[in-house]
Amino acid sequence: MKVILTQEIEKLGAAHEVVDVAEGYARNFLVPRALAVPATKSALANLENMKKVGIRREARLRGAAEEQAKQFEGKTLVIDAKTGEGGRLFGSVTPADVASALKAQLGIDVNRKQIHLDESIRSAGEYLVPVALHREVRPEIKIQVGSAA
Repeated sequence: MKVILTQEIEKLGAAHEVVDVAEGYARNFLVPRALAVPATKSALANLENMKKVGIRREARLRGAAEEQAKQFEGKTLVIDAKTGEGGRLFGSVTPADVASALKAQLGIDVNRKQIHLDESIRSAGEYLVPVALHREVRPEIKIQVGSAA
């Protein structure tokens, strides 16, 4: 079944792209979640207009992400955590901890899902953590993890 994607879907295609998928996948997953619309004659005729609107929206979102990325420049986020021998943390620093520290210390509201840690931080030190504000805008924030006084 041919569908027009309304958003980018990893391993399937970009927004406003016509793709061929299994009928059950389209009917039971993509269409009910508004991730795609069936590729009817009227939808295909409207596709060019959808692309233009999508390009303008994407440019606006990228501009906003670049403005937000400027707020990260030259800033260091300090996260206090209890440490044991050798600087090992009791527990770990997770993306949720980083997001709440960003909000509290810098006033920047970021969703925890936008913070990409390869694995949780388990020892004291300095780390560079990428933040995916947009698929093309990924600034890195410097995080200093240390022992709580």
